[in-house]
Formats: sequence, structure tokens, C-alpha cells
Amino acid sequence: MAARSGEFDLIARHFAPIAQRDPAALSLQDDAAIFSPPEGCEVVVTTDALVADVHFRSEDAPELIAKKVLGVNLSDLAAMGAKPGGVVLTAGYGPDISEDWIKRFAAGFGEDCQTYLVSLMGGDTVGTPGPTFFSLTAFGYVFAGRALRRDAAKPGDVLAVTGTLGDGALGLAVLQGKITDLDPHASDYLKDHYWVPRPRLDIGQALVATNMRFAAMDISDGLAGDCRKICTASGVGMQIDQSAIPLSPAAAQLIAQDEAYWQTILAGGDDYELLIAGAPDDIAALGDQVTVIGQITDKAGQVDLIGSDGKMAELAPGGFDHFR
Repeated sequence: MAARSGEFDLIARHFAPIAQRDPAALSLQDDAAIFSPPEGCEVVVTTDALVADVHFRSEDAPELIAKKVLGVNLSDLAAMGAKPGGVVLTAGYGPDISEDWIKRFAAGFGEDCQTYLVSLMGGDTVGTPGPTFFSLTAFGYVFAGRALRRDAAKPGDVLAVTGTLGDGALGLAVLQGKITDLDPHASDYLKDHYWVPRPRLDIGQALVATNMRFAAMDISDGLAGDCRKICTASGVGMQIDQSAIPLSPAAAQLIAQDEAYWQTILAGGDDYELLIAGAPDDIAALGDQVTVIGQITDKAGQVDLIGSDGKMAELAPGGFDHFR
């Protein structure tokens, strides 16, 4: 394998071109960026680290890995109703990573920066003997006092989600060879949803624009575990109707074969959809952007699931835990 260029050459060749969108990045020629939030806005900051063969598969295409690194952080901004501003990327490349791999990663990263109108504002590049890793910090802007939070849910609210659930986790199972009895179109659909998150930035910002009360978060670690985070923050409970959970045709095909796949759909993670609680009329006003799957109760910390058989049971947490 050909030797990689040094840190500064790599940055200048592959990442500095991405940084030209915003003068705050100073073309990555300084040690820091300089920026101010728009008038009347607060800054929302989030960060996530992704490690090879923990959060992404090292054998996957570098372009897809780059899109995931960016997408999972933008999903956190979406969950707070923020408009993306800039990102800072730290990359630790293992000894098996070639410069061509880095070039392809930068191409995928730059493509989605353009798609979501995000500026690369800086970061760091290092070599590591251990697994390749990425840590990305994202900055967004939201009208002062209007950020969506997890502690705003109240008994009597309804619970809704965007999109369909379970596709990312089922896609990983397809890639791992655990699911083999799907038609090619369905398999490709599920794999794509594992590889590339679709942050719901438009819906998050639309919630803020209504000036109504909503509690929200993104579903990254699985509905079963993530719904409890709103319960804990708001001091409420939830009742979820399993039959109301929206499924893609590919996921529905699997459920028709074996209802045991519900465990993956409920607890698997990698959805990056929004979980939203709000007053019934306010949720109804969102129309087909969301699907109502349950309601908020006064049973603090308790999450009940009405199963497909109509029976009710407490939903086990079962979400993805980074320390398991």
C-alpha cells in the first residue's frame, strides 16, 4: 500500500476544498474557526464518536461511512429543531487506511455537506494503531428559547414518529447475513437505510416554527430504549400501540414471515427518525409528516406496549447501549 501523505497535505488536498463554503472556516489554514450565531438565535452543539466495527462496518465504502458520520450528528440537531451551521471533524486513521480511502471518504463527506448546506469548519487528523475512528462536533442555530427538548412532554399528549422504524437495524442484519430470505429490492432498501441516515432537519425546524410545545428526540438507539429518555426527562410514562408503528414494505415483509423481527424493530437502533410528543391538535396539524403511535401517561417511567394481539405489557428497555 502506498504511503499516506502527512496530516497537513491530507487536509489541504481532500478537506480544505469542502471548507470553502463558509469564510468562518478560514480555509482550514488556522487552528480555529471564527463565527457568530444569527441574530436572535442560540447555538446548539452536539458531538458523536464513531469507531470502526462498533458504530460502522470497516468493510463498508468510505463514502457511506462519511455520510453516516455526518448524518448521525445532524440528526441530533434535527431533534432540537436547529438549522445546521458548521461541523468540526476529528479523524483517526488506522494503518490499513490508504490515501485513496481518505479521498473517497472526503468526497462522500463533501457531498452531504453540500446536500445539507453544512460548512466544514475545522478538526484534526491523526494516525492510530487501533481501529479507525471519527469524532464530529456539529453546530446549529435555533431561535432563542425555542429549542426542542426532552422535558416538555405532558400527560394527555400523543406520541408520534417520523418515517418508518426498524429499517437501519434490519439492514445491518442483512449485511451480517442474518437475514437472507428477502427479495433484492427489499434487501437493498434496508441496507441503504443502515448505511445512510436521513436526518429529519426539515421537520425539526417546522416544529420550532409552530411556536407550540413539543418534546422531541431522535431515535438512534432503538425506540424501546429511547422513549424512556423522554419519560425520564419529563417525569411521564408512555403507552405505545405496536400495530400503529409505521413499517416500510421491506420491514413488513419480514414481519409477515416472522413476528420475532419486532424485537429488532423496537430495540435495534439506527433509525434516526424523530420521536415527538405534543398536544393532540398540534400533532394532528403536522399531517402526514408523522404517525401517531401512542400517548403520554402520568405513570412516570413506565412504558406500556399494546401488542399485535391486543394485550398490554411493559416494554423492556432493550435499546443499544454503547458500553454493553
